[in-house]
Amino acid sequence: MTTAQPTAPTPLHKSEAPGRSATPGRTLAGVQIIIPTFNEELNLPHALRSVVGWASRVFVVDSESSDRTRDIAREAGAEVVVQKWLGYAKQKNWALDNLPITSDWVFILDADEALTPELRAEMEAIVSRPVDSVPESGFYVNRLTYFMGSPIRHAGFFPSYNLRLFKRGRARYEQRDVHEHMRVDGPTARLKHYMLHEDRRGLEHFIAKHNRYSTLESRELLRDQNRPKGELAEQLERGIAIRRWLKRNVLPKLPLSGLWRFLYMYILRLGFLDGAAGLRFCLLLATYDFFISLKLTELRLAGADKDLRLTHAAVPFGLAVREGHVHSAALTDTAAAAAIAPAESRAVPAAAPPQPAPAAQPLAPPAPVALPPAPAPPTRVAPQHAASTPVPDATDPRTSDLRQKLQPERTPPGRWPAPRSVKVSVLVPVKNEQRNMEHCLRRLQWADEIVVVDSQSSDLTIPISQAMNADVYQFYYSKQGWPKKKNWALENVPWRNEWVLILDADEYMTPELTEEVRQVVAGQWTPWRKGAEGCGDGYWLNRRFMFMGRWLKGCGFYPSYNIRLFRHKVGRYERIGTLGDTGSGDNEVHEHVVLSTGEAGYLRHDFLHYAYPDLSVWIEKHNRYTTWEAHAMEARDEGEIRASIFGGPIARRRWIKRFARRLPMRPTLRFIYSYVLQRGFLDGYPGFVMCRLLAWYEFVSIAKHREMKTPSVDAEPRR
Repeated sequence: MTTAQPTAPTPLHKSEAPGRSATPGRTLAGVQIIIPTFNEELNLPHALRSVVGWASRVFVVDSESSDRTRDIAREAGAEVVVQKWLGYAKQKNWALDNLPITSDWVFILDADEALTPELRAEMEAIVSRPVDSVPESGFYVNRLTYFMGSPIRHAGFFPSYNLRLFKRGRARYEQRDVHEHMRVDGPTARLKHYMLHEDRRGLEHFIAKHNRYSTLESRELLRDQNRPKGELAEQLERGIAIRRWLKRNVLPKLPLSGLWRFLYMYILRLGFLDGAAGLRFCLLLATYDFFISLKLTELRLAGADKDLRLTHAAVPFGLAVREGHVHSAALTDTAAAAAIAPAESRAVPAAAPPQPAPAAQPLAPPAPVALPPAPAPPTRVAPQHAASTPVPDATDPRTSDLRQKLQPERTPPGRWPAPRSVKVSVLVPVKNEQRNMEHCLRRLQWADEIVVVDSQSSDLTIPISQAMNADVYQFYYSKQGWPKKKNWALENVPWRNEWVLILDADEYMTPELTEEVRQVVAGQWTPWRKGAEGCGDGYWLNRRFMFMGRWLKGCGFYPSYNIRLFRHKVGRYERIGTLGDTGSGDNEVHEHVVLSTGEAGYLRHDFLHYAYPDLSVWIEKHNRYTTWEAHAMEARDEGEIRASIFGGPIARRRWIKRFARRLPMRPTLRFIYSYVLQRGFLDGYPGFVMCRLLAWYEFVSIAKHREMKTPSVDAEPRR
């Protein structure tokens, strides 16, 4: 693993200089504050209000935020230093090594924390003394966590001590990817009063953060388990050392991961005394343990227990990545392009329901080709007045090299129609999908037209798409709102063909389904069973979900029909309620195509859905989907397709969902329904995992809906 080298801090601009606005006549405390930040505009004002004007200096070390974090810091009088993200421990150690700290005492404060007046007074009594007269080198500070607006005073989270106040040069963070603690040179003590901890960015951010944490935690756990015992000795507080020992030696060996964490927090540590917020908090952190266990299994299956370097290099990401995109962002051009070829070795089963066909032979990957350094992609700015007919993106400079490497004319195994021989247009909506684009588009070369509708991807999605013979159009959520991406494309792209096929980037066509599509658009298709014919203007396509290397036949994932092939002039995605941009990304999760000319027919064969290459991606996607689900609950799922027990498949599904939302213990019922009634147990361990994840999905959807109805937090810090 290449270690990021510390760099000199970005020089402070004149406007970034501190405006120490202490109360006239008041002496500032002899302590300086370090606050690491990334996109903290909701939290930072509360943190700054508790220290600016009290501490002698306040440094905000920002990891290239894209919101107003730096402006807020400057306006409050803090000194802003920009440093590219190095990692949780490395970022703070970099600050300790490089900031112009002049006080004898230093305090590390997170942006979602705030000091209480009582804690400030207690610290002031310490730092006002001659530093040599204080025997302790550092002090542990307790903190009170607020969750969904309520304090968590039990569940093992209060008291919660962290070493934050220390003598300059006497403490450093251990080299650990996550949940790092300080090693102190000298004796320590605990302060009496506490600080406040409240992240105001909501449940979606909470889940995205713990998705990232669980990935890092699983890597740390695997490294700890593979290190010689002598290397594990660390000078940490006794309570921290005990927790580390339990995580390393006990929890991974227990069955039903997550259950024990819940029982410990909710029952033994009296989390039930914190009411509904305590219950949700305990359940979410129990699921966090479940995620760690699953990701540890993923690493072992990937061979990371034999090569510890994999635990560092599997997927690079850091804090300075947008929440909700924790898994895909930080690859370099060359590394990303080199990563394209091996994924082609993924075995793709042929689709011929009702019986599964044997797996097709994997396509031999091309020899890796190192790409020359490429210029940065052009900055895309949403047009002030969108033209009535959009135009495709200009060819990206990297496209030519990628085309030579990817060889779009190379045909996957199976009997495919000749290139561009089928008069159908394919629509693929995307954002940062470089891991999927080649494999999706390679299986679409038979289509007369391939259109990729992008939303300002920052990875190699655009040049890969163009290298694979697709036209790329840009869609701007900030400008368009509703209609969302797919409807916008249906209404605005100048389609060459009457028929449109819609696929996501993680969905792959099969030769059998492609032949059916060819027959439909050529007018040669005949219904394969009674009731499959429809109105002739659109068709339901079935799909196979691949999860943990297996096709899920139960859990409610098969059959899974969606209208994906239709005449573009007569089909549009419905709108649920009055939903616009819910912040859930490019997903019409439960919105379906409605044909203006009648009911759709059914094609016989399946396409393949590789939506979940690993658990982090599943969590990231369903974190966004549950946000959408919460808004849909508020809209009562009202769309053009009405809920009815006697209607079509979508109408029946909506009726069941509306009925289920009135039931108590919905997450538990969802598990029983998926695992027993929908025969998830037949899918073995992947089926059990998926059913637990579906129960979590139900729980998070409910929690986010209730969060929507919770009044916003007060502008002033809590007491």
